[in-house]
Amino acid sequence: MALMGSIDPYVMGTSFSNYVERLEYFFSCNNIADDKKKDIFMSFSGMHIFEKLKLLYPGTDLKTLSYEAITKKLKERFDKVESDTILRLRFRNRKQGPAESGENFILAVKLLAEQCDFGAFRESAIRDQLLFGVFDKKLQKKMLEVDDLNLRVAERMIKNTEMVESSADALNADYTANVLSVQSRLGDREPRYHTRYSNDRNRVRSRSRDRQVYRRDHDRERSERRQSSRGRYANFICNFCKLKGHIQKNCYRLKNQQNGRSSVKFVEDTQGSGNVPDYFKRLRIDYNSDSDSPDLDRISLDLGPQGAD
Repeated sequence: MALMGSIDPYVMGTSFSNYVERLEYFFSCNNIADDKKKDIFMSFSGMHIFEKLKLLYPGTDLKTLSYEAITKKLKERFDKVESDTILRLRFRNRKQGPAESGENFILAVKLLAEQCDFGAFRESAIRDQLLFGVFDKKLQKKMLEVDDLNLRVAERMIKNTEMVESSADALNADYTANVLSVQSRLGDREPRYHTRYSNDRNRVRSRSRDRQVYRRDHDRERSERRQSSRGRYANFICNFCKLKGHIQKNCYRLKNQQNGRSSVKFVEDTQGSGNVPDYFKRLRIDYNSDSDSPDLDRISLDLGPQGAD
């Protein structure tokens, strides 16, 4: 008769009670009789279980032992029961890890609570441990603000918060992907305000640079012109003012005299022959004394060279 399912050998370090419980399901599925359970267990459990039984029952024939006696002895050997104090200490120190999901944290706390004999205080103990061990401190603050916080409400708040954060992370990831996609198509560009500011600043710098170049060129040209002018007539002597460094054509003293002082000098020259009123008085006397035949030669002698002219 073919058996349904299969039983793997026992793995050291795992719960032997869970292994025996799985065997019971296998026996029930295949309608195994009680007198055949020990034989199937010895066949499927593996060499390590067989050697351990030899050590536990030295000098005893294993065929004479029952299935219940063998499994009970092995449970005591592999599944050592810890004290209730240690189990509660482990329960109180259970906290959520940074990368641990809220649902896994809830299941782990409930599993530890099953090993402790809380009795009617079980749900309150699990609720308190969830509140104490949750990693998100903002969520912990929200849970403390609830007036009548029970185990069902605490579990729902932890699961909903985790779901909302996952949705928000997904939306942010999609938005970031879209932004990166647009940037990859358009390329990296500077902000408009930065470009405008840079252009204005470059324009101002360009204008300032142009003014500096113009001033430098203008000053150099004027300096060269002055040096060439000074060098051309450096050894010449003016015929008018008798000063060295220019010629009579460029003499500013001569130009000033020709523009405003020539008539004044003519009046000064006329004063050299005598007083002006006396000059006109002589003209009147000479004219009245001999009006019929004026002595032109005498008048010319009295007037001098300017009167003759």
